[in-house]
Amino acid sequence: MKICDYGCGREAIYKFKNEKLCCSLHRLKCPAQKNLLKGENNPFFGKSHSEENKKKCGESSKGKLPWNKGIPRTEEEKQKISEKTTEAMKSLEVREKLRRRPTFSKNNNPNWRGGYYSKGIPLYNTYASTINYAEDCRRSEEDKNVLEVKCAYCGCWFVPTIRQVYERRRCLEGKNYGEQRIYCSDKCKLECPIFHQITYSKEEKPISSREVQPELRQLRFKKDNYTCQKCKKYKDDLDCGLHCHHIEGIRWEPLESADIDKCITFCKVCHKEAHSKEGCSYTDMRCN
Repeated sequence: MKICDYGCGREAIYKFKNEKLCCSLHRLKCPAQKNLLKGENNPFFGKSHSEENKKKCGESSKGKLPWNKGIPRTEEEKQKISEKTTEAMKSLEVREKLRRRPTFSKNNNPNWRGGYYSKGIPLYNTYASTINYAEDCRRSEEDKNVLEVKCAYCGCWFVPTIRQVYERRRCLEGKNYGEQRIYCSDKCKLECPIFHQITYSKEEKPISSREVQPELRQLRFKKDNYTCQKCKKYKDDLDCGLHCHHIEGIRWEPLESADIDKCITFCKVCHKEAHSKEGCSYTDMRCN
């Protein structure tokens, strides 16, 4: 067995052009040479190239191949390297290192954040700054990493999808059509008087969908816990959206039309039933 000429005492596997034998394919990878060049023993310790030298080195190396590229090896050398690699992989030291190497799964990977992106859940730190100047944003109480916004119609806090936030941001930047407001459900979207306003003008909509003060509607919904006060159904259990119904006709009491105590939360069906009663039609708006 031939020993490495650089003083590490290991078996030599490669012969350089200067006829010296080494345990590695480069002498600087030999353990003995590594120890000699550690810290202050390294002639380049604490030194750095100037910008002018870096530029010269970059220009001089253009078009040149690396020192180890294109070196022909004989079949004997290839066989020896293959056998050496196979022997090293079978050694107890290498097998122990492979056994103890860290294996990360989704649950214990330090970079795993709970699969928010795969589930379409926006992160607060990533998306809040893109729309917070136009939308009310906050951190979710259940998970501080998650972004919550207010529904444009009912005003309840909910977790939007990444797609909703993306389309809203593109609209605010002038890269998308319409307004792309964020709604908690399709029911709120369809009941909102300003949704699809370009296609359907206010004159073409039924009078039941006319807009009341958005802040008044949202405050009343929140006070009634987003529940119809007639059929006692929560908004998620309804097949239609919620409406803010004026108990007294706004035509006769215009100054009190913004009074939260003069309103009540109805679903769309109960709202139509209330206005179908005598003296409470949409024409006279006298709901006593």
